[in-house]
Amino acid sequence: MNRSALLRNALLSSTLLLATALVPASALAEVFINEIHYDNDGADTGEGIEVVATAGESLSGYRIYRYNGSSPSAAKVYGNDPLPAGSTIACGGNVRIAVLAYPSNGLQNGPNDGMALVDGNGQVVQFLSYEGAITAVDGPAKGRTSLNLPVAESGATPVGHSLQLGGSGSGYADFSWNEAAAQTFGACNNGQSFVAPNPPPEITATQPADGANDFPAAGDLGVAFSESVTLSAGALALQCAQSGSIALQHANSGSSFTVTTGTALYAGETCTFSIHASQITDSGGAHLVVDTHVDFSVASGSGGGGDYYAQVNTSSPGQLRCSLHQTIRGHTVYPYSGSGTTSTWNILEIADEDPNNPNRILDAYRNRSYAKGSDRAGTGSGATYNREHTWPNSLGFGSRTGDLGLPNAPYTDTHMLYLTDTGYNSDRGNKPYSDCPSQANCGERVTDANNGAGGGSGVFPGNSNWVQGDGFQVWGQRRGDMARAVMYMAIRYEGGQDINSGQSEPDLELTDNRSLIVATSSSPAYMGLLSTLLEWHQADPPDDAERARNEVIYSFQGNRNPFIDHPEWATPELFTSSTPAICELN
Repeated sequence: MNRSALLRNALLSSTLLLATALVPASALAEVFINEIHYDNDGADTGEGIEVVATAGESLSGYRIYRYNGSSPSAAKVYGNDPLPAGSTIACGGNVRIAVLAYPSNGLQNGPNDGMALVDGNGQVVQFLSYEGAITAVDGPAKGRTSLNLPVAESGATPVGHSLQLGGSGSGYADFSWNEAAAQTFGACNNGQSFVAPNPPPEITATQPADGANDFPAAGDLGVAFSESVTLSAGALALQCAQSGSIALQHANSGSSFTVTTGTALYAGETCTFSIHASQITDSGGAHLVVDTHVDFSVASGSGGGGDYYAQVNTSSPGQLRCSLHQTIRGHTVYPYSGSGTTSTWNILEIADEDPNNPNRILDAYRNRSYAKGSDRAGTGSGATYNREHTWPNSLGFGSRTGDLGLPNAPYTDTHMLYLTDTGYNSDRGNKPYSDCPSQANCGERVTDANNGAGGGSGVFPGNSNWVQGDGFQVWGQRRGDMARAVMYMAIRYEGGQDINSGQSEPDLELTDNRSLIVATSSSPAYMGLLSTLLEWHQADPPDDAERARNEVIYSFQGNRNPFIDHPEWATPELFTSSTPAICELN
């Protein structure tokens, strides 16, 4: 299963939880005053106020406050009344209407009188007036100036008429006040039709979930919505305690988004993934209701803690070997190259990122910093980087097509692949790793001074790589890394078939016998030198950078290099042991 599929599953699995934890209740559409009658010919009769809820919610928590504006700049409350729940009616779309009926002269005749519609939290929803604007000096609308209606009633208004909103829409702004017409309290207004409001989009899932503490260092973020939306610039953001603000890459439209960082986060750091409502819209122009902030922590990088190595049996070298193989086999395989999909290039450019510049990589042999992508081999002239197969292709991998070909786990295994200077990569070729006997017998391949290591020449062995006809000596700062990559291969690939794809896999073995280290597509295939690799492993133990790299590869492939997590497991006895008749897993 690739990372896109894993992300989709993670989003699906968190949908139900987030539907209740992150997403607000269905957003309420508008509530507003829809009809009013306060004056007519002769004795006032049938006075009332009608309120409509376009989403159909109960109006029982709302109240109407009546304001007397005999002093327009100092209007005061002269009564307040609770609205009933209302009744659902169909006026184009279904809405809920509640009516307050008043006795004769229950509403002031104007001029400069008004009313405030107040919700259950005491917040003013509307402050309207008729026959002139007013400013409230008490009640919930205190300090507010009313919106004056553009129409009015008078002592000449026929009995049984009212002022009503007309038009078609779903919100107050869609309608207009009309001159007095036959009243319609509790029913559809004259010439008014409601259309279903456009509900705002909602977040249905995020990856990671809020509060997660095990997010992979190189993992993809994700967010899913209830409908297709468009993301404007700044819609999504990631801020981390150590990494700072991280640039994100994602599609601009859709209902589910995979969000990549293009880098590796620091193990254990805390981060906040922010989703900004104002920058997210649906096809009808509705925005997400509120911003969402997902707080999480990156996995601690504790070396495969928890249950990862739970089945490893250390009772004997043979049992250790077979149980390690059972633990790390069957990883997720990625293509060697290709556009529009994650390939080994993408993974390695995160795993081997220059710690001082996320837009560059630091190669393993020359210790030189290169621009990501544009300095790849084959992209131009000058110094470039390529992918080094620490276990050379010709020593057991066979053809790139057919049963041993792509997607071929050995050939594309990024635990084994490293980004290195193209020239040094060529100098190494398929030579085994071995120590150079003396400066006179070998050619120097110097390193650059970068990240507190490397640089200098002329001193043997110094900070240089050394090459001879039958061997390549890696410089001191990275020799242990290369040794552990090769040792991983000898345990990961024990012949047989891949448990996921069913493809044949080679049997890779380590040896000190140079006569066995020959180009072959058959099994067993050999690489070495075993004793040198073990010495390099001891002399250059795993450091924080290598452990962080292991986390990055793990976040993609789903398997780990056990000799980075447990250096003590790398012994001559392990690599010379035979597979036991029965592998006894813990």
